Amino acid sequence: MKKILLVVLLLISPFFIFNSFVRAETKEYSSDAPGRTIPKLPQTPNDPELIEGNVYPFWGPVCQRYTYSVVYKDKEGRPPEYVQIYFNGKMIDLQKENPADKDYKKGVKYIYKFVPNKIDSNFYYFEASNGLGKTRDSIIDSPDNGPVLFESAFDKNEIAVIDRQNGKKIFKYSTGKEWVGGVALSDDGQYLAAKTSKHVYLFDTSQEKPLWEFNCEQCMIGGDVKGGVDISSDGTKIIAGIGEMVILFNRNSGKPIWKYQAGNSYNVAISKDGHFMAAATAGEESNLKSNLLILWNEKSEKPLWQYHSSGNFHDVSLSDDGQYIAGATGCPDRRAYLFSKDSNVPIWKTEMLTYDSPISKSKITRDGQLAAYTTEGGPQSSVVLLFSKDSNQPLWKFVDSKKRSARGLGITPDGQYIGVATMSGDVYLFNKESNSPILYRQINAATGALDIADDGSFLAVGGTDDKVYLLERDSGKQTDIELPEFIADIDIAANGKSIAVGTGGSIYFFESYQTSNKIYPCTTIIEPEPESAMTGGFGLFDRGSSVSQRSGFLGIIQKITGFFKRIFVRKTSQVPNTEPINQEFKKEEGSCGNTLCEPNLGESKQSCPKDCSAQ
Repeated sequence: MKKILLVVLLLISPFFIFNSFVRAETKEYSSDAPGRTIPKLPQTPNDPELIEGNVYPFWGPVCQRYTYSVVYKDKEGRPPEYVQIYFNGKMIDLQKENPADKDYKKGVKYIYKFVPNKIDSNFYYFEASNGLGKTRDSIIDSPDNGPVLFESAFDKNEIAVIDRQNGKKIFKYSTGKEWVGGVALSDDGQYLAAKTSKHVYLFDTSQEKPLWEFNCEQCMIGGDVKGGVDISSDGTKIIAGIGEMVILFNRNSGKPIWKYQAGNSYNVAISKDGHFMAAATAGEESNLKSNLLILWNEKSEKPLWQYHSSGNFHDVSLSDDGQYIAGATGCPDRRAYLFSKDSNVPIWKTEMLTYDSPISKSKITRDGQLAAYTTEGGPQSSVVLLFSKDSNQPLWKFVDSKKRSARGLGITPDGQYIGVATMSGDVYLFNKESNSPILYRQINAATGALDIADDGSFLAVGGTDDKVYLLERDSGKQTDIELPEFIADIDIAANGKSIAVGTGGSIYFFESYQTSNKIYPCTTIIEPEPESAMTGGFGLFDRGSSVSQRSGFLGIIQKITGFFKRIFVRKTSQVPNTEPINQEFKKEEGSCGNTLCEPNLGESKQSCPKDCSAQ
């Protein structure tokens, strides 16, 4: 079943401060490029203010009513000349939620309602003018995206181990509604570490129950970015990113060796010998304690060093001895990095590798001599790039015509083979000597998880059709194994005999998965619970208040969690559809008169004075 997933509680979790950076990073590009980079507005002393821009609910099914809202404020109390939403390429006027509200100094809420009839991305931002100045919200360099739409309840998640020889599951452990953020096998396949929404587990794969588990009491389903887990070669050390912590464990106990408050992690890594470990964390550019790549050794929770970037670190990978570290960042940085364990000054960092999308994955070889990176697609992007330790210029890069996100990446320890999977269902295998694929397979699903056997003999790939595909390099043989939910993570044991799999939600606020473009009739419209009921009477951003100042926050979390359970069974609020369903709005690229000056599309003061007079 094809579906679109999200980190559902990210917006309302305690770490939502950096959320706008997470949300606006990942872009999907259609023919009319609604997610493209938008030129920045010039700032003036008379600019009004837009705050609290969001869509409610943040996620849910098609045929439900979604409300886009923003609060307009003006320090002089001036009314707006207009308040508009940029929605999939078209500017639309918003209406006051309360027509009688005229307190523009305090702030007036404006709304736009939308009922989607297909699973797709919806790009948006807000713009307002008081006649003297303009301002925008829900945008960094490009529009935000939401709501996230889906067809599944994601309540049958599991951790599984597949036998490579016969293609059968030999181990499974149900995690129910908890999404699996990472799985990792010891080299011999005996020990399996897994991270879920609220737990870290260690298994002996010959037994049904965990050897131990760590419970994160403050964690929530969908309440972090991804986290992740990794295990040393012999299974004696386990590193996990969960909640806002990075935790080191010993095989003998679920009691941490040490814990570190690192903020939210996209991924973690550990050296084969278990002596060094690293984390890639998310945050915001102005906060020097976030957007970090952090390196530790096993002896202390005090980092050996950390490096701050303007963008989230999306991935991290260590050479076998921990001497070299590969990292990848998101917007606005969008670079590949290589470090030595001896310094937080990069050995090298690349130029920006994409126009407006993150570098999503990084993998390094056993000796650190080669590193591969993938991107989130879009203009000026590559499916995969291969670098030598000695240069920040790629040895080669591979570009296909689709320019879709490449979310799965694997490299053999010797660097001889590189495997990549994209969200268009394209699976490629490369030899390090050339950017011409030696194997190509099209999967009828969006493929976001991949690993490659250490000898390069086969790939394991998974995605939105709830299947794991084992693809043999030489024979081309394909084995399909069904699982109950979306394949979120895959790890092949070094001996090549077993494959660990975890299912769950997406690591991003939104995903655009390959769909059949099915149009739903929407004979009834689902009415969500009022936003005020979900937030206990407080807005998501209680005006003038910080997260710590907002009362009733834990109650908000409980209500949102309850909503997660109720939305799939509640039918009483469905009403007959007596109004037209909003269709996807489209515009021609570079069209004059849409209030956007688009020099990259040929517009200028001369060719389009209406849009570019202020540029």
